[in-house]
Amino acid sequence: MNTTNRSTSSIICERSNLQTRYKYWDKMDIEVSVNASYGNLPMESLFSMALRVNKKRQFLFVSKLIAKHLAVHPALALGTGSLLASLLMEESGLSPIPQNQQIAEMIQSGNVCLQTSRASLAHRTTLPQRTVFIGMAETATGLGHAVFHHFDEAAYIHTTREEIVGASPAFVFEEEHSHATSHKVFAPAGMLEDAETIVLIDDEISTGNTLLNLINALNTQFPGKNYISLSILDWRNESQKQKLEEMAQAKELNIDVLALLAGEFELNYSESPEEGEMHSLLGTGNKLPARSSEIAAIELRSATGQCYLPFTGRFGLTSSRHSEIEGWAEKAAGSVTSSQKPLVIGIGENMYLPLRFALALGGDALVQTTTRSPIFAADEQGYPIKDKVRFELPDAEGINQFLYNISRVDVDRIYLLAESVVDEASWQPLISYLEQKAPVEWLSLTDKL
Repeated sequence: MNTTNRSTSSIICERSNLQTRYKYWDKMDIEVSVNASYGNLPMESLFSMALRVNKKRQFLFVSKLIAKHLAVHPALALGTGSLLASLLMEESGLSPIPQNQQIAEMIQSGNVCLQTSRASLAHRTTLPQRTVFIGMAETATGLGHAVFHHFDEAAYIHTTREEIVGASPAFVFEEEHSHATSHKVFAPAGMLEDAETIVLIDDEISTGNTLLNLINALNTQFPGKNYISLSILDWRNESQKQKLEEMAQAKELNIDVLALLAGEFELNYSESPEEGEMHSLLGTGNKLPARSSEIAAIELRSATGQCYLPFTGRFGLTSSRHSEIEGWAEKAAGSVTSSQKPLVIGIGENMYLPLRFALALGGDALVQTTTRSPIFAADEQGYPIKDKVRFELPDAEGINQFLYNISRVDVDRIYLLAESVVDEASWQPLISYLEQKAPVEWLSLTDKL
């Protein structure tokens, strides 16, 4: 366990009605203000602020909802997608999801209602134009899928950083501030060509540059589309909004930007913090996964031999095929040992299937997924990331992954969901670490080749 202790340092969080100022030691001073909020959601129910160990951008809006850096109930993560879907429905002239206000109240209070969650997930509609939804890796793959869930006669795909053998991406674009900048999209032939509207889903828009890069890349390959950006947070200032409007006018594009919360931030100062030496997990063991062959893997493989499920959306998913996921989740949840306080852990970009699996478990389930994002950890009151561990992502050529605050989660069983397991030995350090917290059930969602 690597926990950075800065007990002699200070954290200041000053709040007014619509403004919060975060001052973290001598490393960050940022002021955040809110202009508009869907369902009157307060900013403190959506995110916390943290420091990133990244010189390109030293701060991070840590989502309390998407089940990436923090463990959350699947109903909150899926409900966030439902609220964005409801916002899109309203903007498209359709009726909103009937439970949208109850979902907003659930997110604000943190009190989960499974009945509300399941009722809202049953609501589906069709948009007036042929629509493709694109979720952004790695943080918004599950969020994008949770939005897409509510629409028939549509398609979904998410960007990926995976290296795929024998396949060429439909397009590539850059996210300059990220620690892993290149996004690839492996859309099947005809998906993007036939779309009339493309909906781009991310957890946050900070400057709008990634959105500009993505639309530019798409318009170069697939001209003449309408674009809608959906995000939880939109922090663009007026000049940044103008930049997008100017591009839209120059290229004769229709671009709408929708968010659950819109505002601005003013960064007074930020500096990438220095961390002490941090070792990767080194535990050993001989645990083997329970393997599933219920859903056939697609033919494509990664450079390290990983298999992929069609359900993730990495290579495109239609609404009709998506409808099979609920049945899969119920069956998979019924095959494991029951638990009162389960924690489901997904790996990297595979976020939506762990969410549906956890919801099917019922009760007080929590979900969290591993991440490439290096966040500074400090065991200080008022700071969201208390501790962290690093490990090399199994079967992925030694890519560093992180898990945060696992020692703080109250659970009695952990379900580790892997889309694919090639080399069982490379997973043992992570499993050994998790077993210190609770008994681990390890599921590989594809069979071994």
